[in-house]
Amino acid sequence: MARTQQLVFSTAVHSLKGVNIVSSSIARTFHPRPHPTGPRPYLRALVLHLMVPLGLTLGVLSSHAPTATSAEPPEVRLEIRTSQAISIRVYVAGFGTLGAGGLGRYSADFEKIVESDLRFSGFFEVARAPAGDLNAFLDSFKTKVGSKEEVLVEGRVSAEDDKIVFEGRLYDIASRKTIMNKRYKFVERALRKAAHRFSDEIVLQLTGERGIASTSVAFVSNASGAKEVHVMDYDGYGGKQITMEKSICLSPHWSPDGQRVVYTSYSSGNPDLHVVGRYGGKPYTLSAYRGLNSSPAWAPDGKKIALTLTKDGNAEIYVMNTDGSGLRRLTSHPAIDSSPSWSPSGRQIAFTSDRSGSPQVYLMEADGSNVRRLTFAGSYNDSPAWSPKGDRIVYASRMGNNFEVFVVDIAGVSPIQLTSGKGNNENPNWSPDGRQIVFSSTRDGKRDIYLMSADGSNARRLTTRGENFNPSWSPRTGEE
Repeated sequence: MARTQQLVFSTAVHSLKGVNIVSSSIARTFHPRPHPTGPRPYLRALVLHLMVPLGLTLGVLSSHAPTATSAEPPEVRLEIRTSQAISIRVYVAGFGTLGAGGLGRYSADFEKIVESDLRFSGFFEVARAPAGDLNAFLDSFKTKVGSKEEVLVEGRVSAEDDKIVFEGRLYDIASRKTIMNKRYKFVERALRKAAHRFSDEIVLQLTGERGIASTSVAFVSNASGAKEVHVMDYDGYGGKQITMEKSICLSPHWSPDGQRVVYTSYSSGNPDLHVVGRYGGKPYTLSAYRGLNSSPAWAPDGKKIALTLTKDGNAEIYVMNTDGSGLRRLTSHPAIDSSPSWSPSGRQIAFTSDRSGSPQVYLMEADGSNVRRLTFAGSYNDSPAWSPKGDRIVYASRMGNNFEVFVVDIAGVSPIQLTSGKGNNENPNWSPDGRQIVFSSTRDGKRDIYLMSADGSNARRLTTRGENFNPSWSPRTGEE
């Protein structure tokens, strides 16, 4: 396979909450071979509403980094020149330790998280490198002819200044070149954040797009006794309750910068919109019109919020500024209009309406004009969510006595059923890269949050305690 070698020297400085990272690596552009690619219903929601009155530093792995002639540290980039799925096999070597004992559990945890992140990304074929001499393992590829790009991930853990240090390397097996070196210094509680960040950097180097391992999912849970908003890592770990309303909270939705969550709260006795920081704190009231203030959706540019209000007697969709000013009504119809979802461009809004006689998904321009029906199959379609690329909409549809997750293109052609089996599957929401979907399901007897690939495969459960629903996936941000 033809290779294009490109050396670029630069330094990237990133910032996380309590984390400062400086990254260095070797730039190499190569062209991988293409690989064949193979909610709750809104009316019930309205009834419910109306019935219920590291200090991290990163540098170069000196023991692995090749000698550079430039004074500036290099940066690795992978250039993808195909829209098809790439074909890369990633070998994960056993992460080791350096120095004092007692570090083995940290290296094992780091390794487990990274391997899981890479497998779940859906980009790679992940394999374990055999234990023992890595040089012998690499030598075995000298005469091997294959159709896949093959890379190796290795790392080691040490201690420094009462903190944990992880040094990791991404290595191209065929060229024997180091693609990326990373060094993370962190306290124990930040290990998962550092591991997710390392995984995302690997995905970035090998695909040109940052991974989603550092993102979060907001959702509603009654694990504390009341329905509160919680946030967890994308893989279900690190859960934290961020509201203390001691009431009912519903329909959380992230701001585009990933720093705030807007949701409906009944703490005042009326279903109002509140906003809270991603790490919790005191919320503030955004919208408190008489009646329902529900299903908020932040616009992609962060300047407006679409929502459902019943202040004029009927459920209609409105848009307001993020400080609550500039309220403007978008729909005006005797039917119930609810569940707005912005297109990635911010120029259109998907929503649910029963103006045809049954709940269906509709589209309109962001100013409320050009309303047209999107779904025709199914007698009850709700909870639309626009994909990050703007080409598909996922939603929940009633099939017999249960709700299932469907996806359809924006022309409304050929809806595809993604879930099946017992229980209700609702509240679908996309990952920032459009490759995964998070949703709530009662397939195991109670409502929990699940994750699946965008084609409906590889479903896995994320929550276990209490009843959990209304998931919303955070965007990728600079802090992530």
